[in-house]
Amino acid sequence: MKAEIDFWLTNETVPATSDGPESKQEARTESPPPVDTPPAPPTPHKSACHEEDTKESKSKKKKEKEKREKKGAKEKKEKARKEKQSQYIETEGVTTPSKEELPASLAATPAVYKLPPMSSYRLLGENAAVKMMYETRTTTSHMNHVVISVIFTNLTMQNVKQLEFNVMDSLTMKLLRGPGMSQHDPVQVPFVLLPDSQNEGQFGFQVDNISMPQKLKGTLTYIVKSDEGSSQDKLDFRLTIPCSAYLVGIPCNGDAYTKLLTSGQLTEKYAAQFTTLDADFAPVLAKICFLAHFTVVEQVETSASLYSKSIYGHHVCLLVKQLANGALSIDGKSTDSMFLSNVIDDIKAILTT
Repeated sequence: MKAEIDFWLTNETVPATSDGPESKQEARTESPPPVDTPPAPPTPHKSACHEEDTKESKSKKKKEKEKREKKGAKEKKEKARKEKQSQYIETEGVTTPSKEELPASLAATPAVYKLPPMSSYRLLGENAAVKMMYETRTTTSHMNHVVISVIFTNLTMQNVKQLEFNVMDSLTMKLLRGPGMSQHDPVQVPFVLLPDSQNEGQFGFQVDNISMPQKLKGTLTYIVKSDEGSSQDKLDFRLTIPCSAYLVGIPCNGDAYTKLLTSGQLTEKYAAQFTTLDADFAPVLAKICFLAHFTVVEQVETSASLYSKSIYGHHVCLLVKQLANGALSIDGKSTDSMFLSNVIDDIKAILTT
């Protein structure tokens, strides 16, 4: 990539014959009585042998020629591949591959850098009895729904039962409850937490707007049962859902990426520049892909083009560069300015805290 990028400008022989001296002598004198002598060994057929040697030589030369041709074709193919990787075109300020397609298995983090095990679960709430961790799960097949996966952990040596999970609805996000239930009714958690154990519960939410992050108040009520009796308690929490949680990391090849940037659909831009906790570019890129749900379209040294798509169909294209001073530069383009700016702000929070 260029150091400075004008961002987003939208042979066979014949056998010989001879007359031997025996024929001439036979003409001058009378031949002696026949003597039984062993027959002379046959004279080898020089032409046939030479023909066989010639064929063998031709076959050997042919094999060597085929071997050289295969080697040349392999070298030519490797050279073409390297040239293809080095061909980039400037498209509206983002350097993208002109032809190379990426496999669908590309995935979420660059293979050249192996991160320690990461998890997208975050703390939802905790007290002396119960701990809750959560993550947001999305899919493009349900454009207005998300699933919050909560891992409940029993921190006591008693059974925790009758768990009820409730979140206050907002104007744009609502907890999906059972038929006939009001917006104030909690959702029953369908299990009992045994002592020092954990289990997972999933809760669906309807989302009417993804341009802004959500911060919803919630409460978990439960009963702790012991030999002495039972006691009821609760745990208040705040459910935060960032805009990047609505993204789905879908693989995108270079051609499709270029067409998208030049189509005129992505009219909104946003940029940010900040210093990250990680000095190397590899872990920075890996965290963006894993935690903010992006895929790598192309990476050249310390620059990368990234792509993702929201559950509402927003295309998000990013150009991520590590500058000479160590700072990270992110330039983005999408169809919704507020959503784009919030996504980049999410990435900044991931990399700086």
